[in-house]
Amino acid sequence: MAFHKYILAIALFLGSTLLMLGQDQPKIDSLFQVLRTSKQDTNKVLLLYDLSREFFNSDIVGSEKYSNRALFLSQKLGYKRGIALSYNNLGIINYYKAIYGVALSYHERSLELMTEIGDRKGMAGSHNNKGAVYTQQGEYSMAIEEYLNSLRIMEDLENETGKGKAFNNIGLVYYLQGNYPESKAYYKKALEIFRKRGDQARISDILNNMGIIAYEEGEYQNSLDFHMSSLDTRKTVGNHRGEATSYTNIGDVYAATEAFEKALEYQKKALEIQEELGDKKGMLSSMKGIGTVHSLTGNSEEALKYMEDVLELSSEIGAKRELRDAYNDISNIYTDMGDYKSALEYKASYSQMKDSVFSEQTVELASSIETKFENEKKAKEIEILKKENEIQVLELGRNRILIISAIIGLVLALISIFIFARINREKRKAMQLLQLQNENIIKQKEEKEVLLKEIHHRVKNNLQVINSLIRLQCAYTEDKEALDLFDECQNRIISMALIHEKMYEAHDLSNINIEEYITQLAGNLLRSYRLNQHVELIINVEIEHLSLDSMIPLGLLLNELISNSLKHAFEGRESGEITVNLKKTESNMFELFIGDDGIGLPADFTFNSAQTLGMELVVTLTEQLDGTIERVDKKGSYFNIVFKGLEQQRTDIREAMRTEKSVVAA
Repeated sequence: MAFHKYILAIALFLGSTLLMLGQDQPKIDSLFQVLRTSKQDTNKVLLLYDLSREFFNSDIVGSEKYSNRALFLSQKLGYKRGIALSYNNLGIINYYKAIYGVALSYHERSLELMTEIGDRKGMAGSHNNKGAVYTQQGEYSMAIEEYLNSLRIMEDLENETGKGKAFNNIGLVYYLQGNYPESKAYYKKALEIFRKRGDQARISDILNNMGIIAYEEGEYQNSLDFHMSSLDTRKTVGNHRGEATSYTNIGDVYAATEAFEKALEYQKKALEIQEELGDKKGMLSSMKGIGTVHSLTGNSEEALKYMEDVLELSSEIGAKRELRDAYNDISNIYTDMGDYKSALEYKASYSQMKDSVFSEQTVELASSIETKFENEKKAKEIEILKKENEIQVLELGRNRILIISAIIGLVLALISIFIFARINREKRKAMQLLQLQNENIIKQKEEKEVLLKEIHHRVKNNLQVINSLIRLQCAYTEDKEALDLFDECQNRIISMALIHEKMYEAHDLSNINIEEYITQLAGNLLRSYRLNQHVELIINVEIEHLSLDSMIPLGLLLNELISNSLKHAFEGRESGEITVNLKKTESNMFELFIGDDGIGLPADFTFNSAQTLGMELVVTLTEQLDGTIERVDKKGSYFNIVFKGLEQQRTDIREAMRTEKSVVAA
C-alpha cells in the first residue's frame, strides 16, 4: 500500500527559513530584474540565494545552478555567511537527490562556518539538516543526537517554532525505529507548541503522523479519528494538497478494515483534488491506491485500467520508480487473471527498469563522490603547501633578525652607556618577536595535525558511503545467501571505518584506545545481528593503545570471530557469553583469548580443514600480525592467538637503522 509515504517529511531548514511548497513566479521575475542591475557584492549573493529557494520545488537543477553561483561569488568576496547559506542549500538539494554522503559533507561545512560567525540559529539549522541525512541513511542514533543539538540551541534562543520542528523530527526517527510510544511522546510535545502558537498547518501534519502510528499499531478507529481531525484543519487553512493526502490516508485505513466502498470514495476524492492542482506525483499514488482496492475486491479489469493509467502517467513525467512498480503491479494483475503470457512480459519490463534505476543511481552517486574527493584532495594539498611556505618565511625572518641583532650588538658595544641601554631595549623587543614567531610555528604544526585528522574523518565518511552503496544493492537483492554475504561485507567495512573514527577522535594520532574500540565494535555487531537470545559480552583489555598498522588486521580478526559466534554459537539457546581478553605477555608479545560458551565446533575441526572465507581470513590476519592461533580445549569455542604485532616490527626497523648509522659513522 502507499500508506507509509504520506507521513510528514522531516523538517529541513533552508537557510534560516523552513522550505515551503510552491513557486511564486512574479517574485522570480522581480528577482531576475533586480539581479540584472546588481553589483558584485553581498546583496547579489542574497539575490542568488533567494532565486535558488524559489526554484527548489519546481526546478531542482535551476536551484542547484543558482546555489553554486551564490557560493562562487561568496568565496570571491570572502563572505562567510553567504558561503554557509550556499553550502546549506546544496546540502538540501543533494538530500532530495538521495546523494546523502555529499549532502552530509555540505551540511558539516555549513555548520563549521555558522559556528565561526556565531550564527546560532544557522547552527541549529545545520544540526537539524545533518540529522535528516542520518535519518535517511538509517543512522538513527546519530540522527537523534543532531536533532537534540538543534533542540538545545533553539531552547537557548527561546525559539518555539524551532523546538517544535526538532520534537517532530525526533518523533519521526522513533517512528522509523518502530518505537511508537517514544514517537507519540515527542509528537505530543510538538503538538503542544504548535497549538499554543496557533500554527494550524503543522498541527494538521502532526495529527496526520499520529494517525499513521495508530494505523501501524492496528488501532484503526483512532487512526481514522486523527486523520479526520487533520483533514478538518487542512480544510480550514486551505491546504488542498494536504487535503488530498488526508483523503488518501483515510482511504488506506478503510481498505485495511475491508470497507472497500469507502476506501474507493476517499481515494477518488484525493485524485480529484490532485487533478485540479496538477499534482501528477500525487495522482500516481491515488490511482495506484484505487487500482489496489479493485485488485483486492477481485475487480481485475478496473484494477488493470488504473494501473495502466499509472504506467502512462509515470512514463509522461519521467517517474522511473513509479514506472518500475507499475510494471510489477500489472504483472501481478495478469497473473490473477490467468494471462500468464502478459504477466511474464510485464515482469520482464519490471526487471529491466529495476536494473536501470539502480544503475543510474549508482553512477550518479559514484560520480559525485569522485568529484568531491578530488576537489577536497586538491584543496588540502594547496593548504598544506601554503602552510609549509609560511613556516619557511618565518624561519628566514628569524635568521635575519638574529644576524642583524649580532651586528648591532658588536657596533653598540663600542659606544656609550646610553646607547648600551637602548640596545638592551631593542634586544628585548627582538626576543618578544622571536617568541611570537615560535608560537606561530607551533600553531602551524598543530594545524597540520588537524588536517591529518580531517583526512581520517574523510576516509571514514567515504567508507560509510561505500557501506550505503552496499545497503542500496541489498534493496534490489532477494537471494538470502547474497544478503548474508553483503551483511558480512558491511560489518568488515564498519570495523575499518570505526578505526578511522577513533583516529579522528584521538589526541595522539599514533595510537588508538583499544579497549574503547573493541567494546564499540562488539556492541555494533551484537546490534547488527538482532539476536533473540541474551548474549553477554565479557571484555577485558589490559593494553591501552595499539598503532593503526596493528589495529586494522586485529579489528578485522575480531570482527570475524565475534560474528562467527553470533551466527552459529547460540542456536536453540536463550542466552550465552562471548569473551574477549587481550594482554601483553612477559616476553613482550600480545595474547588474545576469544571465544563463546555456545554449542562448540566439531571434534575434528582444524584450521586446515575449514572451508569458509571467515576462517581463511582469521588465519591470514593472524599471519599478518606475525602470530599463531590455536584452539583451546574448553567447553564451547575458544581460541588463543599470540602475536608480535606491527609495533614490534617497527621497533626492529628503527633499531636496524640506528645500527646502520653507527657503522657508517665509524
